[in-house]
Amino acid sequence: MNAKNARIKSPERAADKVRRKIAEAKIAVPTTPEAVIDALGDLVGIKVLCKSPRDQLAFSQALETSCRSSQCSMRFAEEPIDYVSSPKDSGYRAYHAVLLVRVPTHQGDLDVKVEVQIKTRLQDAWGELTHEDMYKPGEALKPNEFHNNYAKQMAGLLAQVDEMADSLAEELDQQTSPLAPSERGPAPVSNGNSERPATISARVTKTGPKYALAVGPDGRRGLIPARSVREAVRETKRIDVDAYLSIGDEVSVNVEETDDALYYHPIKIG
Repeated sequence: MNAKNARIKSPERAADKVRRKIAEAKIAVPTTPEAVIDALGDLVGIKVLCKSPRDQLAFSQALETSCRSSQCSMRFAEEPIDYVSSPKDSGYRAYHAVLLVRVPTHQGDLDVKVEVQIKTRLQDAWGELTHEDMYKPGEALKPNEFHNNYAKQMAGLLAQVDEMADSLAEELDQQTSPLAPSERGPAPVSNGNSERPATISARVTKTGPKYALAVGPDGRRGLIPARSVREAVRETKRIDVDAYLSIGDEVSVNVEETDDALYYHPIKIG
């Protein structure tokens, strides 16, 4: 997840947007600073980019749970809009929310509106590929039938790729499940390769909450799943692999090669 794309709308763009809303009869002419603020839900904005739709859903659900809690200092200025479940006619997909964030100022605490856009990387790429900003209402160019048809087709194709990414992630989760083999069902079937040593020393090259990757003396990279780390440290509860393994660690492992993957099961950690 990447949440570094934050911005404060420039005074010029903010004024242009207010004028456009007035011209389109969406708002009355604001006569106070408070009315201008109310007219601009996206004066402050942040874009959250997620790897896949399930990450996007998890983040949006967590945001809703937090902001609807009485103990949270933030709350929704209006009901969020789910353009993922119900895409715009153009094909646009995203989750939009406008939050009220309490900010201390020299005038006292003020509630500032912050627009949060939650997108997958491919949903964000769609906007770049279709030059969406050029075709928004009130912008210089107007979409024709050719543009609309292609934009919708591209959105549909990218949504299919997003679904494929989810399927790949789910498959990886199954292979790196922190559950013990007895809890997950039948153990994987070995491919019968008996030439590899049963025990080797492997160097950790990548680590995270669910699994680590390590390279053996023959240069082959193997997967260290969370369940194996859990067994090695004699823990019965769920664990984070990166709490026990760091990049560069040398670990004695048992090798298991199946039709699906090359596994390195740590014998002892620490």
